[in-house]
Amino acid sequence: MAQGDYIKQASALALSIKKTQSSISNISIITDGVVDDITLFDHIIPIPDIDLAINEEWKIHNRVYFYDLTPYDETVILDADMLFLSDVSNWWDMLKKYDLLVTDKVKTYRGDWVTQDFYRKTFVYNGLPNLYSAFTYFKKSDLANDFFALMKEIIINWDEFTCRYSPEYKQEKPSIDVAMGIAALILDCEDMIVSSTPYPTFTHMKGGCQGWNSNYVDWENVLGVYPNNMGIRIGPYMQTGILHYVVKDFVTPEILKIFEKC
Repeated sequence: MAQGDYIKQASALALSIKKTQSSISNISIITDGVVDDITLFDHIIPIPDIDLAINEEWKIHNRVYFYDLTPYDETVILDADMLFLSDVSNWWDMLKKYDLLVTDKVKTYRGDWVTQDFYRKTFVYNGLPNLYSAFTYFKKSDLANDFFALMKEIIINWDEFTCRYSPEYKQEKPSIDVAMGIAALILDCEDMIVSSTPYPTFTHMKGGCQGWNSNYVDWENVLGVYPNNMGIRIGPYMQTGILHYVVKDFVTPEILKIFEKC
């Protein structure tokens, strides 16, 4: 989903998928903007008439419509500011065993598991499942339908649900991660929607995930980014899998060259 000025990032993501994935590269975008390269997408889907984010600066609210809007029987939801840097097609064999699967573990740019709770105190202190919505799989099913319907109610009635289920370190503005955590808690389905394997996962580039002394650092001010014909190196570490780069201006012409169409 790309509302506001995220179409550039979503298009780069689509290009990276088409460049790296060996089996599935079907991609659709939900947007209220103009897509320059429509050949990157199977479908360009408009934001619903009831735009839950119409008056919001941080436009995450309409992600609750994914179940209703997807043109696919099996869907992976991705944050727009991601890039695929290697083939993860083998994940689909595991994903299809689930009706709904949400990432619950992410990595640092060094490839270590993130153990810091800098951004996760709402989850820790309220006993919410530690879910990351940026990579979410679902198939058309009763569980996924119920889960997204409940998420919609949570987002629309944010204060009511957060006061009841996440009053400690309460997030004043709606968060899809927190909404997913609350929905999983209410439906008591955590064991059904997280994987016992290391996958799915992604590299999360928020500064507070990296284990640095200061969690407020813009990572691009600390680490060099070195794109080449082999991919992207951040600092001394070559990146693989899915990179959630977070910083809006990350996608430069040099980065795009990596994914130029054959």
